[in-house]
Amino acid sequence: MRIAVIFFILIILLSGCGRKADPTLDDYLPPEPVKSFQLSATYEKIIISWSYPEKHKAKVESFLIEKESLDGVKTLGYYGKDISSLEDKDIVFEQTYKYKIFAITPKGIYSKPVEATITPKNLPQVENLSFKIINEGVMLTWNAQGSFGYNIYRMNNKGDLIKIGSTDKNYFLDNLLYSTITKNAEINNSRLVYFVSTYLSEQNAYIEGKKSQILVPLEQFIPSTTDEIFWSVNELGVSISWREVPEKWVKGYRVYRKKADEPDFTFIGETMIPLFFDGEFNLANIKEPIYYRISTIGPLKESESTEIKVEVIDG
Repeated sequence: MRIAVIFFILIILLSGCGRKADPTLDDYLPPEPVKSFQLSATYEKIIISWSYPEKHKAKVESFLIEKESLDGVKTLGYYGKDISSLEDKDIVFEQTYKYKIFAITPKGIYSKPVEATITPKNLPQVENLSFKIINEGVMLTWNAQGSFGYNIYRMNNKGDLIKIGSTDKNYFLDNLLYSTITKNAEINNSRLVYFVSTYLSEQNAYIEGKKSQILVPLEQFIPSTTDEIFWSVNELGVSISWREVPEKWVKGYRVYRKKADEPDFTFIGETMIPLFFDGEFNLANIKEPIYYRISTIGPLKESESTEIKVEVIDG
C-alpha cells in the first residue's frame, strides 16, 4: 500500500515537469486604473491624454476608450500600453462628450473606469493683433475678449509652434536676445511668426480657440546709434569706448577704420561690449588723423554708424 502511494505521488510530480506556472490570484485581479486622464479641445478636435504608473505597466496589455454623447456610446478603440494620447475630430460645438478609459490585463480583466467630460466651445478669435519692437523684445497687443485667457506661440525655424507663455491680459512681451531671434526667424522671409489664441480652463477640461497670426519682419529691428564715444591713445594702441545701447536683442558692435589718405573705411572687428582696442596704431605711429566708425549689430541690419577722429597733437 505504501509503495502504491509513493508511486502515485511520483506520477503527479513528473506530470508537472515542463508545464507553465499555474495562474495566480493576482492574474485575475483588476489592474490599477489610469492616472491623469485629461481632455483638451481646440476649434477642430478633442485631445485625449492619460498616464499610467510605470510600476504597474507590466500587468497591462492595452487601454480601451469609450465616448458617450447624444448619439449613444461608441468605442474609440483599443490602444497599446505605450500609447498615451489620441485625437477625436468627430465633434460638434456646444455638445457634451464623456470619455471613459479602462486598463486591460492580458487575461482581459478590466480596471475601474476613469472618466472626464468636456463641452467644446467656439471661442472668439483674437482680433487686432499688433506688435511693437521695444528694447526688451517684441510687445504683442490685441483686443480684450471678455474673461478668457490667452496663449502665445512662436514658430521656430522648423515650422513648429512653441508655446512661449500665457496671460490673462491683452498684451504679452516676448523678451528676446539676438540668438533667439536668428534661431527662430524664418530664414527665407527674415521674420518672426507669432500666434495668439483664447482659452478656457475648466475642471478636467481645457478649451482653446483658433489661433491668430502676426508676422514681425527682422528689418524692423533697428538698433540705436552709438553715442558718448571716448577715445585715448598710449604706447600700446587706441582705446575706444561708448555708451551701451538700450536694446537687449543686439549682437554687439562693429568697428571700421580708415587713414586720412584712404577713400573708404575697412572693417577691423566686432565686440560684444562697448569697448574696442586697436593695437595697430599708437602714440609712435599716428602721424596723421585716424578715423573710426562704430555701428550696432541688429538681427538683419546695422545701425547708422558714428564717426570719430583720432589724432595725436605734438605738444
